Amino acid sequence: MALEPKAPRLRVGIDIGGTFTDLCVLEEERGDFFHLKVPTTPKELARGVMESLEAFLREDHSPDEVAFLFHATTVATNAMLEQKGANTWLVITEGYTGVYETPELGEIRMGSYDYLSYPKPRLLVPQRKTIQVPERVDFRGHIVRPLDEAEARRRLSRLRDEGVEAVAVCLLFSFMNPEHERRVGEMVREMAPDAYIYLSCETLPQIREYPRLATTVASAYVGPVVSRYMRRLEEALVARGLSRPLYIMQSNGGCLTSGALRRIPVQMVESGPAAGVLAAAYFAGLARRERAISFDMGGTTAKAGIIEGSPRIVPRFQAGEWLLSTPSLDIVEIGSGGGSIARIDKSGMLKVGPESAGAEPGPACYPGGGSAPTVTDADLVLGWLNPDYFLGGKIRLDRVAAERAVAVEIARPLGLDVVAAASGIVKIVNSQMVEALRLVTVARGEDPRQYVLVAFGGAGPVHAAQLAEELKIPEVIVPPLPGVASAMGLLVSDLKRDYVRTRFADLEMIAAREIQALFETMEAESRDELVREGIAREKISYERSLDLRYSIQKYELTVPVGGGALAEGDKAAWRGRFDELHEQHYGTRASDQRVEIVNYRLTAKVTLPRPRVPELPFSGEEAGAALKGRRRAYFDGWLDCPVYAHERLGCGNRLAGPAIIEQVDSTIVIQPGHRARVDRHGNVIIEVLAPIAHGLLD
Repeated sequence: MALEPKAPRLRVGIDIGGTFTDLCVLEEERGDFFHLKVPTTPKELARGVMESLEAFLREDHSPDEVAFLFHATTVATNAMLEQKGANTWLVITEGYTGVYETPELGEIRMGSYDYLSYPKPRLLVPQRKTIQVPERVDFRGHIVRPLDEAEARRRLSRLRDEGVEAVAVCLLFSFMNPEHERRVGEMVREMAPDAYIYLSCETLPQIREYPRLATTVASAYVGPVVSRYMRRLEEALVARGLSRPLYIMQSNGGCLTSGALRRIPVQMVESGPAAGVLAAAYFAGLARRERAISFDMGGTTAKAGIIEGSPRIVPRFQAGEWLLSTPSLDIVEIGSGGGSIARIDKSGMLKVGPESAGAEPGPACYPGGGSAPTVTDADLVLGWLNPDYFLGGKIRLDRVAAERAVAVEIARPLGLDVVAAASGIVKIVNSQMVEALRLVTVARGEDPRQYVLVAFGGAGPVHAAQLAEELKIPEVIVPPLPGVASAMGLLVSDLKRDYVRTRFADLEMIAAREIQALFETMEAESRDELVREGIAREKISYERSLDLRYSIQKYELTVPVGGGALAEGDKAAWRGRFDELHEQHYGTRASDQRVEIVNYRLTAKVTLPRPRVPELPFSGEEAGAALKGRRRAYFDGWLDCPVYAHERLGCGNRLAGPAIIEQVDSTIVIQPGHRARVDRHGNVIIEVLAPIAHGLLD
């Protein structure tokens, strides 16, 4: 199967959010975009995906025109957060049942300094579903105690009658010698032939027992759920005539075939948020901004990521209460979205989120919506949203219902009028989102004033300028289609697969040819896997890196390694780069200490052509032709606010706040005192602070 399509010319991206499922289609020859939103169907997510595709195909398009089909889904994330994963069992080395119950001290989340009172993550597999097998491999990979197959088989026989759906196998030091682990996997297959089996030596062949075990367990826990979802979706796609491979977004910001991801389903946990960061990086690049913060506020959550030319990648990430050791874009996610519910807690304080009205029943202002007030209801009460133009008029919002919900649940209990209560809801949710932006910048040692904010998601452009003002971020960039930006991010992604292998060595003592040989072995294994998934061998490129540390340290820093033939002289350059990174991260270097290699990392990549975005002709600074009316909007007081139609704005148009820009997929709110302009790509750039003072002139 060739990767490059011929006659087909459409690149399709579908992103499932908590409230809406977004579809974005790129016509590759002309650079035209088609987009739409349909309500997410929580009980059967694949149905919402197919409804979006059906709506597109009804627009006089054929399934044969589709060249690439990309998808971002919350299936794996939901399975973990809602504790609705598979009936999963764990097999470990005898005597090590405490590993899973005892996270490393380094695994404690930021802000939790008291280890004794730290609420440990819930176990996805309880002790009663844990089986110990007699065997032992040491840290060098030497077999200390041979596997007792007869006893192991007797203990594993429990799996026969337990309705087991998935089994995670994680034996001590199997990343150095997987012989025992693979044999145990074969025995598990005999006892539970229908179960999904995940071996740690395949899921994460990397040092450190707790992260390796926890990540393998998470993969097993979500694996059957993910596989069932992908099977149903692929069957529906084929029935509709869409026979192209389905590419799924991973947490690392690259897509991979559904077949490959069935073997590493944990990589899908941050699928949707990763696509949004890719979109932010793409549009920041079009605006010639190297350093950007992505801000994605949808119906259920708000996500923030960091971009420095390309999105920053971290070796592990937090999914709810669980830390997973798999590469991910650096993203912080909180439960603050348009559907976040406002309430009065037991102490009489106003709280917003993390509970969400979601797609069912939805905010109070939605047709058939709930009775609890949400952020969307507050935005409507303040006049920021047009009740007759939500989703381009497809959904009519009920302002009276929004006011009633805010009045009954918030205003009356607090002795406030409805507008003051709605304003309070917005201020609280904004403060929560500002904290998320601080976590991804200040907490990482970055100054947010040196970045621009790329705002998207259905609710992101409504709130972004206020957040930027709070953090003194000088500019906000709103892409042309902010409400479907995550789906657009899928269209600018590449195919990608990460590999890691632990092998200890002194950097000075090991020969460059030995390093070269291990990388070449990893590349050969990667090439075989990807070719089996239908990817042309000549399209695959590789990026190499090493995890290095000083000999007296426990944790590592990743240093890029060049491709091709490695020479002895390269090692000094890697050592120098490691010293620089260490000083950059920790303020010091230890030039007198020896440096060790811990992990070899390989990224296999297939770079896809970037879409060509049409440029708008310059149409002058006057934006009067786009003015569609005026309405009262609340900005710490009611103001008469001009309302503009986004589709009628042209390159060079300038607007002064307060102003509101309406479009089918979102609404942009320009605060009083701010200015906005439209660039040649259709981005709306809000100037929060004087651009000259911050060196951000075009």
